[in-house]
Amino acid sequence: MAKEMTCKVNSVFYHVSAVLVTYNPDLETLFTAIQAISKQVSNILIVDNASLNFSENWLEGFKDQMPAKLYFLHQKENLGIAAAQNIGIEKALTLGADFVWLLDQDSIPSSSMVAELLAVMTCAQSKQETFPVAAVGPAIVDRCSGKNYYFMTDRDGFPHKWTPSKVIQELPMFQEVTVLVASGTLISIEAIKYIGGMRSNYFINHVDTEWCLRAKAMGYKLLGVPTSKLEHRFGDTTKQVWIFGYKEVIYHSPLRNYYDIRNTLLMLRDTPMTWIWKAHFIGRFMRLAYFLVFAEERWLRLRYMTLGMLHGVMRISGRLETKTNHCSMLPVSSLEKYKCGKLIKS
Repeated sequence: MAKEMTCKVNSVFYHVSAVLVTYNPDLETLFTAIQAISKQVSNILIVDNASLNFSENWLEGFKDQMPAKLYFLHQKENLGIAAAQNIGIEKALTLGADFVWLLDQDSIPSSSMVAELLAVMTCAQSKQETFPVAAVGPAIVDRCSGKNYYFMTDRDGFPHKWTPSKVIQELPMFQEVTVLVASGTLISIEAIKYIGGMRSNYFINHVDTEWCLRAKAMGYKLLGVPTSKLEHRFGDTTKQVWIFGYKEVIYHSPLRNYYDIRNTLLMLRDTPMTWIWKAHFIGRFMRLAYFLVFAEERWLRLRYMTLGMLHGVMRISGRLETKTNHCSMLPVSSLEKYKCGKLIKS
């Protein structure tokens, strides 16, 4: 049986639990991810959202050979990314984790990522009085195009896309950011207890954005580590299109357009942010017009975008049931009841 491992940074050992959410994964990619993750953490908490092609039996052939201990947390229905992450974080709390490392099923981390992220986190935490840090995350490299994804930062109050240089010598140890992509992000358990967990009823889309903005509003900082690389797949496909210059456009399913619009509107109400940042997120609606003109399934996209707008205005959340166009509310995690370090009883 695999032993519980710790990660050592500056002569201090830390327990890191990886929370890996799965839903009908590509099994070859998942196995590669588990191998890469297992060498870096105490345990891997695989939270499965009722996959049809994947069960705990698949793990039996190799889980005892992995350096980290594997836990399989099967869900009877698809609860979405937010609720699944909360379930994994709750389990990590019972296992005594110091940090949780969030990962998607198609993300492949570099072999030293946890050590790199921990080094930045612990360096920042040593200056905790003036520099409280909630989370650190790697630079994201798109698995299909090989392109470096940008970090979203704040420049003089305005949203700014900062793309890491490909020249390692020119990269800073870390870059303060406003939003981190969830996959690859290392979060302090103590910060989660103060900030709270993910919003389960967002289901998917803007789950990480909302949590990051909430953390920032509570006085925490978020750091991007440009020298640490995570291979990650964005969307279903990526295409190069000419929009006043060639740009890469990430294509999602029409259903994701619904969650994008709905959760943006929910986030604008739920989470403190400046008017400049609110205008930024509202402005992102304009790019969805591209999909109504150039993408496939245009009428279905229009239907879901319209429904998302309606539900967002009406503050309807949860998992959309596509047959009825109604939303099912999801179980609320105890983590969501934390506010400023206190557990708020309902």
